[in-house]
Amino acid sequence: MPLPTPRPHRRVLRALAPATAVCAVLLTGGCGGSPAAQGTHSAHVTHITPEKETGAPTASIEEIAAAVGCTAHVEVQADELRQGGCETGQGAYRMATFTADEGQRSWLAESRMYGGTYLVGSRWVVTGPSEDALAALRGHIGGTIEIGTAHSGHH
Repeated sequence: MPLPTPRPHRRVLRALAPATAVCAVLLTGGCGGSPAAQGTHSAHVTHITPEKETGAPTASIEEIAAAVGCTAHVEVQADELRQGGCETGQGAYRMATFTADEGQRSWLAESRMYGGTYLVGSRWVVTGPSEDALAALRGHIGGTIEIGTAHSGHH
């Protein structure tokens, strides 16, 4: 008997699983309480354009990194998402862009279980060294700040 063909949303979830795991490790690794490195924030401002009709994310990883003041390194390049990051004197930023709203919702649902703070836009998500850093970035590129589920037993 042949195996059933997975529904498209299950393929998306399977494709997102490795990227979600990478992000979760990076997010929880920053929960140790060590202070972020002090540095200056770039005065460079990038304004992200409103949602495009094409279904593409409204901002690329490279555009988000430019708004942060760093150069992005893309680690995951898949049909459903791109994920990468960069580092500034303030600390590390992680970015993910999605080709579909469903993929973004699935990624956020999985990632929120690990806590953290997210700057969420139209088909893109950014994590950063602190909520204040994300609030400052929000002034440049928009989006909303969302908080993940708190860790239990975390000091």
